[in-house]
Amino acid sequence: MRPDRIWAVARKDMSSARRHRYVLYGLVAIPLLFSLFIPLVSLYPVVTGEEPSENELPPFAQPGLSPRQAVVAGTIHLSLLMFLVLPAVIPSTIASYTFVGEKVNRQLEPLLATPLTDLELLLGKILGALVPSLLVTALSFAGFVITVDLLTHPLFGHPFLPDLLSLLVVGVYSPLVCLFSVSLCVLISSRVSDVRAAMQLGALSVLPALALYLLSAGGIVGMEGRTLLAFGLVLGLASAGLFSLARATFRREEILIRWR
Repeated sequence: MRPDRIWAVARKDMSSARRHRYVLYGLVAIPLLFSLFIPLVSLYPVVTGEEPSENELPPFAQPGLSPRQAVVAGTIHLSLLMFLVLPAVIPSTIASYTFVGEKVNRQLEPLLATPLTDLELLLGKILGALVPSLLVTALSFAGFVITVDLLTHPLFGHPFLPDLLSLLVVGVYSPLVCLFSVSLCVLISSRVSDVRAAMQLGALSVLPALALYLLSAGGIVGMEGRTLLAFGLVLGLASAGLFSLARATFRREEILIRWR
């Protein structure tokens, strides 16, 4: 296995993605949405509104704080879970295109005919979607931290973010979600022959992150260590299983024959 070959495939995919307007617009619009729109819409009404009653606190409110601080802290931590949805959404547009889009543009056959091994090709495809997705997530998180701290500093008297939970979400769980999403999308993209079908099926990768978000919003699970550990283990095992399945079922000869 040669890293230079893997990076060449990844670099080619990233360059190809930049040439598609719908992908490029998404990579620009998503950081603005997550760093400005979401914190403003979710936090500003709570920070500037009336002091909530202790009997009216939502299930995700943080204990041990004043009612307003509890709601704001809970809202921030709940919003952080959107950074698990973000790295699942972005790869669905990039990774789903990897094989099917090249087939439509008649760029797949020359790539499959190269001396790359199947493992090098798959790793390159995964890396080509993983790198831009993580960069956009990190950029969105930086803007989110700045916006949140500007909004909440008068309430807490100190910067609220980054805290341990936010660093875990962005530094550990976002890459795991991204790897899960990319592995699923590459697997799907290598098996179907229509770009829209690949993107629609690839959107299923958002379900684990969305489930955790909804369960936390409803107060069914809390963001304590056991929940995060279990979620991380599930994601890690699922990502490893999807990559193993993609590697085991990828047959370039079958793709060349079936798609001619």
